[in-house]
Amino acid sequence: MSKQLNSEERQQLHHRYRKNDLFRHWSPILCQLEWEQQELDVNTIWWESEKLLQQLRQEQEARDEMIPYLFKSLIVELKTIEYDGKATLIRTDEQAELSAVTVMCVLMTRLMNAVEEGHEEEDFENRPMCVAIANILRNHPHFQLLNERFFKRKLGNDGKKIVITPSDPMHMEELLENMDEVARKEVEKMQQTLMEKTAGLQPLFGDYWDSWQHLCKLVCMDLELLEKLKVVNPGNNDWGMNQKLICNIIGLFRDVMEIKVSWNAVNTALSEKQLRSYLRNHTDYRGSDADLNAEQHRRIVAMIPKKDAKA
Repeated sequence: MSKQLNSEERQQLHHRYRKNDLFRHWSPILCQLEWEQQELDVNTIWWESEKLLQQLRQEQEARDEMIPYLFKSLIVELKTIEYDGKATLIRTDEQAELSAVTVMCVLMTRLMNAVEEGHEEEDFENRPMCVAIANILRNHPHFQLLNERFFKRKLGNDGKKIVITPSDPMHMEELLENMDEVARKEVEKMQQTLMEKTAGLQPLFGDYWDSWQHLCKLVCMDLELLEKLKVVNPGNNDWGMNQKLICNIIGLFRDVMEIKVSWNAVNTALSEKQLRSYLRNHTDYRGSDADLNAEQHRRIVAMIPKKDAKA
């Protein structure tokens, strides 16, 4: 099931994407489709492609083999649209398939955009994923229509030649560069807050402190996790934010990096209150100690640098 974004969520995403040249190139094309075919709006399409990227980033090898699975799953997901957590819209198989093709086409162009100008004929890391998408959809009429409109658009509304700056969406760090001032400040403010709340860990993490800072930055750039961090959980905590989630992430980081420090020491560095259960039980998906689901857990693991490559 997919979700129909409300106006506030669409505006929030627009702040995150509006400086992305590729997003601006796609916007009028997708807006036209919305009018012609009752397609999903541009921000929702882009967000759906971002969710696919999140899954692909979790895979360390053979990412192209994920493409057929992602496409089929996307069709199923886009068959049902949820509105405000209440009403649902059941779409036709054709509507779901066309939207899935649109998302996959946008995804392919985002992956292709990692290529620097003048190096189009050279091999690049995202090529297998692009080829996998093209192999599945090359004969689909809607895919052909999208490609025709995408490559036909040469001039912007100002009459000047459109220039799309290369950007690799598989590297989360580049997402910050595409945000406007509103979105960037929100990310930076939350990152600063995380640093303040976890400052006591610096002596314990030692050489891994830079890696922890880097992880906090990536977590704050993830919109879903950023929104979860704002929720006060547990409700009586004195941090005024999601203390449980932060402890889960700290515990996950400590375990993945195999940092030799006791839970008691970590707890003491964070708070006088007992937080050990939140720190230890970051995989307690069905219990009360974790505020992460399995997919979010995998996503954060993928953000953590390899142990021998401290950020």
